[in-house]
Amino acid sequence: MFLAPDGAEIEIVDTAARFLSRAMPLDRLHGAGASPALHPDVRAEFGAMGWFGLVLPEADGGSGLSAVEHALFYREVGRHCGPIDILAQTLAAMVGHDQRLRGALLAGDRGVALAVEDGPLPRLLGSHDAALALYVDRDGARLLDVSVVETAACPSLDPATGMRRIVRGTPGTVAVSSDGDVWSLGQLGVAAMQVGVAERALALIVEYAKVRETFGRKIGTYQAVRHACADMALREEAARCQLWSAAAALKERRSDAHVHLDAAKHLANRAATMNADVDIQLHGGIGVTKEHHAHLLLKHSVLLARVFGSKRALLARLLHAELEV
Repeated sequence: MFLAPDGAEIEIVDTAARFLSRAMPLDRLHGAGASPALHPDVRAEFGAMGWFGLVLPEADGGSGLSAVEHALFYREVGRHCGPIDILAQTLAAMVGHDQRLRGALLAGDRGVALAVEDGPLPRLLGSHDAALALYVDRDGARLLDVSVVETAACPSLDPATGMRRIVRGTPGTVAVSSDGDVWSLGQLGVAAMQVGVAERALALIVEYAKVRETFGRKIGTYQAVRHACADMALREEAARCQLWSAAAALKERRSDAHVHLDAAKHLANRAATMNADVDIQLHGGIGVTKEHHAHLLLKHSVLLARVFGSKRALLARLLHAELEV
């Protein structure tokens, strides 16, 4: 990869896009029966395809691929508003050193939620039936058993992501890892998902601008729409280029890979939330309706912007960053 996918990398993108379009189309998040859960059958399909083990060595049951392929896959996940469970499952397989546990995680037999700080006890993002939860910071990760605690469902801004809080009990620790790659690949994965959201938002409005007419003209002929779309494309391109740079830096084990990752996450957060917002505005009246896809992208991007590096933390780190010469 030379800052753009090529060869076998494009094949991974195409395969992932076809799989996700069938397994989790955006339409799944509409209607009265919509659920944020990653259904066990769908999770098993992900496992059968090997998506949870892309970056794990072959000796550990994975595919032995690199951070580049990891980013390519999660960009496609973002385009479909894939739940955070998918990334949590991937990272958990890196933490679970027990062979039987790792096999169950890679196969999708056991679900994993993402644990985030929320006072003395973590909040759980993901399917409500997940028996495990993964807490990750820059120093390492802990895989927690949340089947032994009592939880209560919370309203979630993002229809693609379930949310629970622990109301009684303390989760037990199943496995611990001090591998910084867990955080790095988590940050790269979320940045890639945000780039996917930004791309999907632009694609939606470009298609709409080709067919929607006002005053006898397609809205895409008006400068106010064209300039807004151009700004969206610029934000998306900047975020995507930095994402490829971060993935390549992580793959090559550069000493400044963490700087590229922070920059990628910041630009991706900005591109996703701003593009999704403009997408809603340019769609006009239908853009704010529950039945349209536009609001799904905005809500998903707002949640993703707060995990694996929020704006204040990222900018504070980038302020004092040093790049490899």
